[in-house]
Amino acid sequence: MQTVYFERESIRVEDADFPEFCSHFQEIPAGGGLVRNRDGHFLLIYRHGLWDLPKGKQEPGEGIETCALREVEEETGLHSLKLGELICVTHHTYHLNGVKCLKHTWWYQMSDEREEPLLPQAEEDISRAEWVKKESLPDYLEGTYPSIVEVFVSAGLL
Repeated sequence: MQTVYFERESIRVEDADFPEFCSHFQEIPAGGGLVRNRDGHFLLIYRHGLWDLPKGKQEPGEGIETCALREVEEETGLHSLKLGELICVTHHTYHLNGVKCLKHTWWYQMSDEREEPLLPQAEEDISRAEWVKKESLPDYLEGTYPSIVEVFVSAGLL
C-alpha cells in the first residue's frame, strides 16, 4: 500500500494499482535527507512559509543516493555529510505549468559531523535553515507538509 499526498490530503493506493495510478502523472524522482548533527539536533529549512527538509530532483544519469547528498548540500551549504540508511519513499502530487506531476522522494538518514555554517539556498526560496532539538520538532512540524511528517514518523522520531 502506498500513501500519496495531494496538498494536505492523502489517499492510499494498493501496490498492484500503483503503476496504473502513476501513469496519469509526469513522474519526478527526487532525493532528500533527514540530517542530524553531533548534538542530536535535526536540520530543517524554511521555504514558502513552511518548515521543510532539504530535497530535490534527480538529474539524468545520477544515482538516487548521490542526488540526495547533492540536494542537501546545495540547499544547506553542508559539505561533510555522511549518508545513512534509507528511511522511506514519499509520494506527493503538484501541478507545474499545467502538468500533473507525481514526485517520488527517497529520504535518507544523514549526519553532519563537522557542523559547518548553514547557508540556505536563496535561489530555491529557502530563507532559513536551523538545527532543531528533537523535543521541539512537533512545534516546527505543526504546519508542514504531511509527507515531511511521514519522514519523521518513519524514522521513529514522532
